[in-house]
Amino acid sequence: MFQKVLLQITKRRGCAAVAGLICSALISQVVRAEDGREIDFAVRELVSEHCLDCHQGEAAEASLDLAAVLASMRDVSRDQTIPPGLLDVWVRVEKVVTQRRMPPTDQDTLSADELVAFDKWFHQRLVLRGGVPHIGSTRLRRLTHEEFIASLEDLLGIKMRNGYNHLQSVHVEKGLVDRVLPTEVPGESGFVNDVDAMASQPVPLLGYMKCIDFALLKMAGNPESMEMITGGSDLPKSLSQDQLRQIAKQFLNRALRGQATSHHLEQAIACYEKAVEEKTPLVAFKSMLRTILLLPEFHYRLETVKNETAPYLTSNFEFATRLSYFLTGSTPDDKLLKAAAAGKLREANNLDAQVSRLMSAPRRLSLSESFAAQWIGFDGLLSEKDSGGRGVPTTVRAQYDELLYFFDELFKSDRSLLELIDSDWMYISNYTLSLYGKDQVAPSPAIEPLHANVLQDRALKGNARRGIERIYDPPALRGVQGDRYGGIITSAGVMSLTSAPQRTSPVRRGVWILDRMLGQPLEAPENVPPIENAIRDLPAENPGKLEIIQAHTAMPGCRVCHKDIDPIGFGLENFDSSGRWRTVYRDKTLVSSEGTLPSGKRFTSPRELKQLLMTDYRDLVVRNFIRRMMAYAFGRALRPYDRVTEDAIFEHVVKHGYRSNSVIRAIIDSPQFNCRQDEGS
Repeated sequence: MFQKVLLQITKRRGCAAVAGLICSALISQVVRAEDGREIDFAVRELVSEHCLDCHQGEAAEASLDLAAVLASMRDVSRDQTIPPGLLDVWVRVEKVVTQRRMPPTDQDTLSADELVAFDKWFHQRLVLRGGVPHIGSTRLRRLTHEEFIASLEDLLGIKMRNGYNHLQSVHVEKGLVDRVLPTEVPGESGFVNDVDAMASQPVPLLGYMKCIDFALLKMAGNPESMEMITGGSDLPKSLSQDQLRQIAKQFLNRALRGQATSHHLEQAIACYEKAVEEKTPLVAFKSMLRTILLLPEFHYRLETVKNETAPYLTSNFEFATRLSYFLTGSTPDDKLLKAAAAGKLREANNLDAQVSRLMSAPRRLSLSESFAAQWIGFDGLLSEKDSGGRGVPTTVRAQYDELLYFFDELFKSDRSLLELIDSDWMYISNYTLSLYGKDQVAPSPAIEPLHANVLQDRALKGNARRGIERIYDPPALRGVQGDRYGGIITSAGVMSLTSAPQRTSPVRRGVWILDRMLGQPLEAPENVPPIENAIRDLPAENPGKLEIIQAHTAMPGCRVCHKDIDPIGFGLENFDSSGRWRTVYRDKTLVSSEGTLPSGKRFTSPRELKQLLMTDYRDLVVRNFIRRMMAYAFGRALRPYDRVTEDAIFEHVVKHGYRSNSVIRAIIDSPQFNCRQDEGS
């Protein structure tokens, strides 16, 4: 069945690059599965020999009873999906095993053969199901607050928030939208569109109703909006049945993303006819639109369920919805719905054209404002720096914009993912130029854009600047020279995000690089000795930062993690808490930015550290970006069964020179993006 679905995708869209790779992986995995019993026995022997002394019974270390886990595995047949709780345990075990954090260093380590055996078992039992790849059950997705607001704005042709602020460092009062909608909490995926996280949070129905009423009020006072919806700048004093039906049908088609039924149409018309008996046509018209915008089909991305445990293609309208919210964070527009209705959206040439068009739309910025900002965490710069109601400081706003513009350039011009680590270009603001140093900045390089510049209107020029005092100038593309800056990891924004107040934190920076850039998050071990113990035991009265951390990490409970964290963190010590270059600390002691990475390679400067990250750790950087974007596009945390697709996308991206748009295109071509798989799988 899975092979048939992949062939359908390939035939309809010509995406042989990704689907072909997955088919090849499928064939090899079926061969692997033949010796399943032997593999099961091998992993039981491995766990029994190396793990059960510490991880068994009620007193199991880290509350991890692997004896009970092994017993539970006997109840799961080879053609069943591992239950989520059990799956999470094995993912946790795999992580510490592959990172060589377990078994502990004072015990026998796993041999190469044992590691291969464990990897083979994990792939067969947790990646595959019954010997073949699958995509896991597809969960019901609800619009995030940002998707809800963007959809309202695009459907009604209005703006619900204040426009772009051209003034420096002003405090902007929260509008109605931000006051009535609660803050959303990111899920396991790291994003607020995480289906499990959204399911655990209450639906703010009252807030949605207030937003809809506010949007309809703005629509009624906007002639252009009324013309877009009704065909005229004013609503006629009386609508004929044909006029009403045509307007309602068109709006329903857009609001319900091509999946409106005759029942929806009759319900909308009945709402208008009932209201117009007692109220004006405009009030009745708004009542009808309000009824449509409160339908569950608007707030939820409903898809047809076939109750099949094997992947099957979604409809064209469902695919259009997935595509639009992935690339623009908003509802499909008329052109996308028209292509879906014609049954041609998945055809290779048509899909290429639609993707290119959406990537040139203004809402492409959602890839930077939502995906990149949540992943990197730079959205926190604005939310945490509003000092006493005086507004966001200009320099902090500049740090945010530098990262926002960088990521938009990455997508707009299809740049290499490796430029996240180091690049010969950056976006630098006039407000942070002295921080970076003018000697580090070169003329702007020539970068050929692939898509439209959607940020050009933010930089006011000429007559547009008249009458605006203390105007804010967005960052500009600049070349980078010297050995200090380039990429995002040494940018002022990231250096600020990864610092403690008024001081740098090598540990925080090391953890950030491992997690956000390399995709290797670390869990804090239990019973970590307080750092004060290390300070107390030092002979010096005023030990330096390096001495304190070295003493702390010499403790057995800390060493296993800090051997990975500290070299990276100290490799960035030349940058202070604002990102400014320094060679000495305040106490005049010299800054040392050198260390040895777990790979055994030594570096003596931030530039050498970045070079090693781009060579020895290149695959980790690229795979991490792929996994993050997959999670954002799928609206859920990735599971082991996503690895076949991840591997195929990685090969595709390597073949295309690590280009950012190659990741986007490969995700769109993936089975997870094209297909559903239902409960019971």
